Amino acid sequence: MTCERCHGLMVSERICDPQGMSSDLCVDGYRCLLCGNIVDATILENRRHSTGTIETRTVSDPHMSRLVAA
Repeated sequence: MTCERCHGLMVSERICDPQGMSSDLCVDGYRCLLCGNIVDATILENRRHSTGTIETRTVSDPHMSRLVAA
């Protein structure tokens, strides 16, 4: 498996909440050896849901006129 950010090698890892005292707060995921990117089932599910809500803005959008220098 390769990292989406840097295309480095992703390795399987057990990811635990450092504040948690219970093993219930651990999940299986992947960590990139080069950049440290972490991916698990929850992250992938959230990304899947968020991609449908992205609104693209164009220069002709009235909200963009405030951001363009004259």
